[in-house]
Amino acid sequence: MLIMTESAGARLARKLVKKEAAKDMAARFVRDPKRAGWVIQVDHLRPSDVTFSHDGKTVLLLDEQASHSLRNKMLDVTETDEGPRLKFRS
Repeated sequence: MLIMTESAGARLARKLVKKEAAKDMAARFVRDPKRAGWVIQVDHLRPSDVTFSHDGKTVLLLDEQASHSLRNKMLDVTETDEGPRLKFRS
């Protein structure tokens, strides 16, 4: 299962506020074939989703495929020249 660090949870929570997401919505990682990677979309909870919370609010949703693909990863925050960014670590 994916492990989400405290800093990644806080980063996702800030992103949701910035996007003015409704209280019942959270970030979802989906495959982007153009980038050959993952992108974040704001979405509603689906019955089979795996959820991750930060400070009592669900901030991340993974469907079955994403959960399986990211099962041995850690979601963390890394500092870049452009500022903090979410990053998967093995």
